This record gives sequence, C-alpha cells and structure tokens, in this order.
Amino acid sequence: MKSLLSSTKERILSAAEQLFAETGVATTSLRTITALARVNLAAVNYHFGSKDALIEAVYERRLGPLNKARLAQLDQLEQEAAGKPLSVAQIVDAFVSPVAGLTREPGKNGLVFSKLLAQTYNEAAQYVQRLMATEHQNVMRRFKTALAAALPALSEEEVGWRLHFMSAALHHVIANTSYMQWLDGSEGSEADVRTAVEKLRPFLVAGLSAPAHTALS
Repeated sequence: MKSLLSSTKERILSAAEQLFAETGVATTSLRTITALARVNLAAVNYHFGSKDALIEAVYERRLGPLNKARLAQLDQLEQEAAGKPLSVAQIVDAFVSPVAGLTREPGKNGLVFSKLLAQTYNEAAQYVQRLMATEHQNVMRRFKTALAAALPALSEEEVGWRLHFMSAALHHVIANTSYMQWLDGSEGSEADVRTAVEKLRPFLVAGLSAPAHTALS
C-alpha cells in the first residue's frame, strides 16, 4: 500500500510540474493535473490538501535537493580548505554546478526544470516565498559568508548584492536557453542547460571578483 501511495503522489507531482512548466501555474487546473496523472481529485486532496499546497510541494521537490547539493559541495570544499578562505571560483562552482547536475539525473528533464524555474520569478513567486524564506535563505547566508571571506575588500552590503546578482543571472540564463535557440535556430535539449551553466561560470567569477563599486559621476 505504501508503494502504491508513493507512486500516486509522485505521478501527481510529476504531472503538476510538467503542466506548470508548460502552461503556467494559474492556468493549470487540478482537473488537468489529475487527468495527466491518471488519478481522481480525492487523491490530490489526500496527499496535498489544496492546489496551493501542491504547488509548494512541486517546487520543494526541486529546490530542496538543489540546495542540499549546494551545501554538501560547499561543506566539502570548506573542510578541504581547513579554515582558509575558498576561492571565488570554488564558491561559484558549488552554487551553479548542482543545477547542471539535476539535468543529468535519470527521469528529470532539464527543459522542464528550467521552465519551472522561470515560473519561480514570475507567477509562482508567492508560492515559493515561504520556501525561500527558510531553507533557501539559510543557503544564501552560508554562501554570503564564504564569499565575504574570499573577497575581504568588499563590504557586507556589496557581497550581498553580488550574491543576488549571481543567483538572478543563473536563474535567468537557465530559464531562457531559448534565447540562444532563437539566435541560431537550434532545437532545445537538456544539454542546453548544462552548456549555459558552463559558459556562465567564468562570467560570474569575473563579476564577483571585480573591484568595489564606485559611484558614477
């Protein structure tokens, strides 16, 4: 019974994720989700209780493992550094490489994942706000501490801004791989997400390592 219930819950989550990524959160009805998942509405109510709770569960299923992977990599690097500051490149790698890693896992479509992230900064922002205010906030604080140690010449405020820019740039790039497809007329693939992340790395390292901001005259 436990296996059956788990399978039902996973089907609902996968169907909701696919539909949210393709057509958006607001326009996706529970009826559409249940049809794709091949379950009845009672199953959604049993596992999640409401559409809002289902939306949060969809994002938590992706953002949770992503943030855990980031912290695991940061922890390992800091342990190996034995108290010495990490390099900016190491911090960037710990932050961005888990995103590319998610697209390599069997059964997880990189295009769906990137489209889902696009919704995070648009209509789904209200649903993931609570997730961002707890788990994600703690992750960002850890990275801010590491980045401040790597860039001692920068103020705490400046470090915070640069961390924000890194996060925003990463999410924008992986959510808009279609921009490059538009330029060269290619078809999208999971490799596009990995390629975008690889090309973004040196850009982020350079930006984070730039001299302190000076006001324009």
